[in-house]
Amino acid sequence: MTTKTYNGWKNRATWNTALWLTNDYGMYHAMRTHFTCSPLNADSVAEFVTNMWPCGHTPDGDDLNDVHWPEISAMIREDLA
Repeated sequence: MTTKTYNGWKNRATWNTALWLTNDYGMYHAMRTHFTCSPLNADSVAEFVTNMWPCGHTPDGDDLNDVHWPEISAMIREDLA
């Protein structure tokens, strides 16, 4: 049986988005600042990220339509705790 996950994440686009949000200081700071004062759910995270990358993909080219937003929002919620 083969796994469909990527480095423990739902897929590569989700992993790559999480990587950019947590490993780029500017993005990490913006994310923490934004979600300290704003509602945190899958839709709000998707809106935040797509506003940061209006071209529709991560800086590495992964399509934001493929991101599993509930997983990203759970990561942010855990980080803010």
